Amino acid sequence: MLYDAGKGVRPALGGTSTIVYDTKTRTVEKEFMSLLGTTRNCAGGVTPWQSWVTCEETVERAGEFAEHDHGYAFEVPATTEIKLHKAVPITGMGRFNHEAIAVEPRTGIVYLTEDRPEGLFYRYLPKKQAELYKGGKLQVLAVRSRPSADTRNWDEESNAYPINEPMSVGWIDIDGIQSPDDDLRYRGFESGAAVFARGEGIWFGNGEFYFACTSGGRNKTGQIFRYIPSKYEGHK
Repeated sequence: MLYDAGKGVRPALGGTSTIVYDTKTRTVEKEFMSLLGTTRNCAGGVTPWQSWVTCEETVERAGEFAEHDHGYAFEVPATTEIKLHKAVPITGMGRFNHEAIAVEPRTGIVYLTEDRPEGLFYRYLPKKQAELYKGGKLQVLAVRSRPSADTRNWDEESNAYPINEPMSVGWIDIDGIQSPDDDLRYRGFESGAAVFARGEGIWFGNGEFYFACTSGGRNKTGQIFRYIPSKYEGHK
């Protein structure tokens, strides 16, 4: 199913391709389109239940050509079966400049980055693990000792985030996540969430997450953050 046909005039040209690769013979066995009609698909991420979540890095609204709002994440099965997956946005993950996701296998909680100079760091608590389309709760990360912390460290006057110093964090519920005015990050920051400089790729391993920020730091050459989930993750 094509998510956005552009009213038959200007279809959205993003999507995903699935490649089946034989690691023993080092040959491609199959290659096919698995999702169509999305826009500016960015990093995305793998899930523990054999699927891929692809992310739209855009906040384009339905209008002259676009049939639907964009700025969502979509899930695509990792399968060898040649099939075009039905393109349904995971609206519970919010609408913003999605970049990447990573999943904590123990809890099924999804962590999301936002590629904006004043982006936030999000987590999605699905109502049912591995069934992301069935809804859940979206939250934003906040530094407990520094409400509305500026982690970017761009100048001495900003609320500087200390390097290599662990800090306790919490999560804040956020509403209006379809964000028709593209103000989700601003409202989150005003409620106490920490701001990050263009969140990019995120990866989980050995019980912790790492994510990168493109333009963070005094020289704006990038930062890497580590997030360690607690054993009570998702309960508070």
